[in-house]
Amino acid sequence: MNIVKILMGLCICSFFSISLEAQKDTIIVFKEAGVRKPELYFKINSRYTAFPDSARLNGHDYEGKHFAYKDHYDDSAIQILIPKNFNPKKPLELFIWFHGWNNNIDSANGYFGLTDQFVSAGRNAIFIFPEGPKNAPDSYGGKLERPEMFVLFINDLLKKIESHNFIPKNKKYTINDCKITLAGHSGAYRVISKIIQYNKIDELLLFDAMYGGNDAYLKWIAESKKHRFIQIYTKDGGTFENTNLIMNQLKDSLKVDILSVTENDLKMDHLQSSKPLFIFSENGHNEVITWNSNLFRFLHLWKKDEQWLESKVITKEIRNLMNWNN
Repeated sequence: MNIVKILMGLCICSFFSISLEAQKDTIIVFKEAGVRKPELYFKINSRYTAFPDSARLNGHDYEGKHFAYKDHYDDSAIQILIPKNFNPKKPLELFIWFHGWNNNIDSANGYFGLTDQFVSAGRNAIFIFPEGPKNAPDSYGGKLERPEMFVLFINDLLKKIESHNFIPKNKKYTINDCKITLAGHSGAYRVISKIIQYNKIDELLLFDAMYGGNDAYLKWIAESKKHRFIQIYTKDGGTFENTNLIMNQLKDSLKVDILSVTENDLKMDHLQSSKPLFIFSENGHNEVITWNSNLFRFLHLWKKDEQWLESKVITKEIRNLMNWNN
């Protein structure tokens, strides 16, 4: 659920918003009564994000339908969320989500409950969600497919966040200071496969998204045991055969020890392991994110003394139980 909807819907609390305009950025700060720090929700524009891009100035055609540049490839917006318990004194982590076909940053966030699951996971990280092909059947990653662009994109965002005093200015953060997680659904596979070829990425979370980019994924997984990798896939989402191909190549050709389990058999131990993890789900293409709150489960850093949660929804009661609201 979109974090703005969550906050505005809590009628028992009093809120106020501050809108700041700088370089076409809009930053909305919501403060909940009685809470030490506010949750910060940004909408920022960057010239270094995926779109606009010259390759889509004339739009895109798919199955006889034209998706024009206007309204589909002209949006440079990025959603950013800083959790209220974010500690800027700790090492800086960035979590970057990419949406799939026929979606946009607002609809995907609302439908999949991305920011709610992210906040529930309790990671000391900043949530970043750049607009992709907007409401279009297209996996193209725009400018972010270029070798040099992701570095420029991250450094630009860090400067904008610093300019509003949300992270310390004296740190002068760059991409080299950050631990980075890339995650995405479905058609997001393409832009992620391009970014990992040219940049230091620490963690990949794929949600029924292994349609291609095999060489890039195989190399990234095999090159370091420190790389954390999870792919959840389905029978009918179009990724089943390719995911099994990649698993076999990792085991047979690259001699990489992997874990392969069903979603029903997934346990805390699997998520604590450093081995590449492949999870087969009997749920639908979209439900792999929402049904078991899998974004939360994959992101949360499970400790041995924690209770393993198999609930379908991460409720307010569960968050209280885990002390994530404290």
